[in-house]
Amino acid sequence: MDFGMIASALVQVFSLTNMAMIFMGLLIGMVVGCIPGLSVTLGIILMLPLTYKFTDPATAIILLLAVYVGGMYGGSISAITLNTPGTNSAIATTFDGYPLAKKGKVKKALDTSLFASVFGGLFSAVLLLICAQLITKLVANFASVEYFSMGILGISLIAGVSGDSLPKSIISGMIGLLMACIGMDAVTGVTRFSFGMDTLKYGIDMLPAMIALIALTQVVQKLRDFKLSGGKLDDANKIDKEGLTGKEMVHILPSCFRSSLVASVLGAMPGVGGGVAQFLCYNEARRTSKHPEEFGKGSLEGIAAAESSNNAVVGSAMIPLLTLGIPGDGVTALLLGAFVLHGINPGPTMFTKQGVMAYTIILGCLIANIFLAPIGAVMTRAVAKIVSVKYTYLAPVIIMFCFAGAFAATGNTKELVLTAAILIFSYILTILDISNTPLMLGMILEPIMEKNFVSAAMSYDRDYTIFVRRPISLVILIITVVLLVSMMQVNKRIEALNAQQEAEMAAEHAKMDAEAK
Repeated sequence: MDFGMIASALVQVFSLTNMAMIFMGLLIGMVVGCIPGLSVTLGIILMLPLTYKFTDPATAIILLLAVYVGGMYGGSISAITLNTPGTNSAIATTFDGYPLAKKGKVKKALDTSLFASVFGGLFSAVLLLICAQLITKLVANFASVEYFSMGILGISLIAGVSGDSLPKSIISGMIGLLMACIGMDAVTGVTRFSFGMDTLKYGIDMLPAMIALIALTQVVQKLRDFKLSGGKLDDANKIDKEGLTGKEMVHILPSCFRSSLVASVLGAMPGVGGGVAQFLCYNEARRTSKHPEEFGKGSLEGIAAAESSNNAVVGSAMIPLLTLGIPGDGVTALLLGAFVLHGINPGPTMFTKQGVMAYTIILGCLIANIFLAPIGAVMTRAVAKIVSVKYTYLAPVIIMFCFAGAFAATGNTKELVLTAAILIFSYILTILDISNTPLMLGMILEPIMEKNFVSAAMSYDRDYTIFVRRPISLVILIITVVLLVSMMQVNKRIEALNAQQEAEMAAEHAKMDAEAK
């Protein structure tokens, strides 16, 4: 580690502006994370247009990272109070969080979630600080051939774990690649797939595409579900005053440490994310617990395992993003787009060409996790009340911000037309049960893959066997296949665990109903 760069980065992080961004980002993340139907990705997309005016790109990324950190904790609030996870990464939190809340111990459940979230986030942030530059040195000799192979690794792994159907996810990724090809070819200057329309002549801007694919699609889906449910929302449970004791805190430490370690390893693998880590860590915590019979009935160890695991993914998912230039999960895919929009080039050269920037981002993530503890302790009660707000009031505000953000990208009304068109297309994909996450990743990674593919082809006189003849590139491609197959197996295991948990919860609810009668 370069301690000179770290010292300079610390000065930047602790500036008044950046500290304000951390506070605001954590609060916004908690809010969007706790509202079912919204997500961390939506929060990041809503904040992205606001960062255009920032003179320092690091300030913009720190704000988005704070939203990421706050959102991962915020998802547990509705999971505990409403039995409805605010984010996909908080699904396992409902297994013990809601049963504990039903016992009248809402604050104890929320305190456990906050403690575990901070522990997991700090664990992975420190790991990121220690390991990032070491990994960068290992890949310092990468050439265009290896960069292209890394692009294949990134898009194939995301496609492999972004949906229940691998073929559909691959199709989605390929559509994203094709959409990114629209407009002028960066190498030849030839206009591609514009169909003679001036609107498509210069391609599809990244920000409107992300807004339509992620934010607006989620809003439309939530409005549909809200309509079908008759507009009924449960009230948040009343938060009592019995919090987590020191003895209980010590009791859940082993579960926090074990889950943080496992999740940090999984999070550093591109395409895994908190959705996978939470189930594996929860199952491992139950397997190793001295009281496995308490799991599913309000176990503090279960809440700690779920929350420390999904927050540990935040820092470790940044490792492949900063060192290799490929996203670790869906949220870091958005961050990759934000990096590009702000002129930051993540990858092996980042610690040599933009070292202070890299450490500023890493330390910003670390400080955000530290500040999550006091902000979460003070604001959780107020944020928990937001889940009772009718979605008919929230949705119009979100839609307004989304289209305003799309217009702000270029100041051209054509972006509004493109955003609406992509929204319609994205919603059709959701009806067909095709995930749009691989599509978004395809759009982000295509320029990187195309540029390096053309460069490699020109450098080696169109000898395409070079991608398997260069040892490092061959190893990356082999790893791609191995990890893709292994993730398919992990997904099957997760589906089995999820089905088992649902069956156990259904049986428990049936028993409770029978006793009530």
